[in-house]
Amino acid sequence: MTNSWQDPEAAAEWDAALGHDLPTRAEQVDVLLSLLATAEIGDGAVLDLGVGSGLIAERVLAEFPQARLVGVDFSRAMLELASKRLERFAGRVELVQHDLAKVTSLVVPLAEYRAAFSVQNLHHLTDHEKAKAYAWSADVLAPGGLLVVADQVAFPELLFEQWRALWRKLDLETPRSHADYLAGLAQEGDRPARLEDQLSWMRSAGLAAVCFHAYANRAVLVGRTSR
Repeated sequence: MTNSWQDPEAAAEWDAALGHDLPTRAEQVDVLLSLLATAEIGDGAVLDLGVGSGLIAERVLAEFPQARLVGVDFSRAMLELASKRLERFAGRVELVQHDLAKVTSLVVPLAEYRAAFSVQNLHHLTDHEKAKAYAWSADVLAPGGLLVVADQVAFPELLFEQWRALWRKLDLETPRSHADYLAGLAQEGDRPARLEDQLSWMRSAGLAAVCFHAYANRAVLVGRTSR
C-alpha cells in the first residue's frame, strides 16, 4: 500500500477530483446504492471499509436517512477530510482509523450491521489479507446482512490485449504492454486477485456470493449471510 494516502496534500488532491479520474467508479457506486437498497438497512448500521474522504459514505447516508455508518480507513489525512464532509450527519457517523491489512484486530462499535461495503480499496491487500477481510466482514454482519465489494480483479497476461481494447474506451492512457500494466500496479501498491479466488474466499467465510456487475477488470462482488 502506498504511503501517499497519509500525505494531506495527496489526500486533498484526490478528494478534489471527487474520484472522477477512476473509470467505472460512478456506475459502480450507482450499482452499490441499488444493492444496499435491498438490504433492509432501516435504522441499522452500515460499515464502510476504506471510507477515504467520505465521498461514498456521504451518498449512503443521504440515501438511507435512518442508518448509522461506521467508516474505517488507515489514513489520518483521509479521515480528517471525511470528518469535515460528513459533519451534517453528526450523530450518525463514527470514523475509525485502522489498517485493513490487520483486520483481525479491528474493533468497531457494537451495532447491527445490516450491510458492509468496500469500493476500490481491498486490492491494496495481499491475497491472505483479502481472505481475512472477507471472513471478518462475514462475522460482523447481522443475519441476512449484505457485503458489497467493488474492486479490481486480476486477469491473465494472455488476455491483456482484450482487456486493453475495452479499457481504452474509458482511458486513452491505457498501458501499451502487460509489463507496463504490472509496473503501474506496483507503483500504486495494487495487488488485484482473481475473481474466482475472491468469490471462493467469500463462500469459505459462509457467504452466498456472486459477481453481479463487471467491466473489464472492475467487478462488483456481492455476498450475503444466511438468515
